[in-house]
Amino acid sequence: MTKSCGPAELDESQAKHQSRPVDEHAAAAAAGRVIDVPADLSMPPASPSPYQGRAPPLLGYSIREFCGAVGISVSYFYELKQAGLAPRTMKLGSRRIISVEEAQKWCRERTEASESAKREARQP
Repeated sequence: MTKSCGPAELDESQAKHQSRPVDEHAAAAAAGRVIDVPADLSMPPASPSPYQGRAPPLLGYSIREFCGAVGISVSYFYELKQAGLAPRTMKLGSRRIISVEEAQKWCRERTEASESAKREARQP
């Protein structure tokens, strides 16, 4: 039968065979005891990130993200593309990206086209 003992009770022969130093806090936690950590040993605050608390600025959309943002299906996007009405895309590796500026331009153009169609429909 092997006797379990704390780090203070290890003799020299047992200490030689340990693969790493004994962490008193880990040993205490394993034994069900709690050791208060002095304030000077607590974890240091993380260095502030320039984007702490917010996401980095969005510079482009995947086709799926664009479709979700404007509320259309991916298949309808490809119908628009075939008709020459989809926003321009750029190829990055194997992906197609729509820049934020291009998406905004496309939305303005579609809004203007919709308004002009309404005006034409009202005129006799």
